[in-house]
Amino acid sequence: MIVSISQPTLFPWLGYFNIIKNSDIFVFLDNVKFEKRSWQMRNRIKNIIKGEDGETWIRIPTRLDKTNTLIKDVLIDNSQDWKKQHINAFTSHYGNGYEEIDFLKNIFSQNWDKLADFEIEFITNCCKYLGISTKLLRASNMRVEDKKSYLLLNICKKLNATEYLTTIGAKEYLENDSQIFEKSNIKIRYHNYIHPIYLQRGNIFIKNLSVLDLLFNEKENSKKFV
Repeated sequence: MIVSISQPTLFPWLGYFNIIKNSDIFVFLDNVKFEKRSWQMRNRIKNIIKGEDGETWIRIPTRLDKTNTLIKDVLIDNSQDWKKQHINAFTSHYGNGYEEIDFLKNIFSQNWDKLADFEIEFITNCCKYLGISTKLLRASNMRVEDKKSYLLLNICKKLNATEYLTTIGAKEYLENDSQIFEKSNIKIRYHNYIHPIYLQRGNIFIKNLSVLDLLFNEKENSKKFV
């Protein structure tokens, strides 16, 4: 049983979806502290201005009542018309690409109060669009507690995991705690993702952008690149 765990992020990059695809169960780690100005609330799409290839940040504004708010409890600041700003950015940089992604239009037609709810809904529907059938769970629904590596371990144990698949970026801190996974007979495997080259507007291919860049450029062909 391969389990992967990651915080819900805004319009994640391709590697995020590839980890999900290569897991039996993927857990949204929504019961940890929210970090402002992080991938949890923003991401990048491509722009082409005066013939030059660049990047544009898109974000969802939030309102925090306290500094230790958990991801699952973060509220969206709907006093700002962020949905209109997003759609304007999509159409400005990708033409009619947005109009051809039905699930995305449906999500933007709804009202959202919590950031994690919006992000998980997007990721769940995007998985379906990309042909990914991995089981998706929320950590906050699992009644599993602890901190840092021990929280990850307890989630894996609850799901009877034999292997924990995680990003290469987690190696620095997980290596110090690898023995606790070994004692539970859970193997840690680091995700070595090679970013694909797909059809992208412009002259220079920019990788590691939001999955939106792939969807708007390749549409139904997107599933071939994840």
